[in-house]
Amino acid sequence: MGQYIDGATIALYAFWVFFAGLIIYLRRQDKREGYPLDSPQGPREGWPPMPEKKEFIHGAPIQREEKR
Repeated sequence: MGQYIDGATIALYAFWVFFAGLIIYLRRQDKREGYPLDSPQGPREGWPPMPEKKEFIHGAPIQREEKR
């Protein structure tokens, strides 16, 4: 009995890697509001760690002509 890897196996493993990455990404992003948690034992961060501070960069302000 020889072992082989076919396209379906590769697709399945790629899906599991993607899905695990998606779960970790979403867990990090949901910590932006309301964290770190305060508890009697002190602040808690948990796993995965807090994401870096997000900076929103806005474009140049739009100047509109005044109506006369």
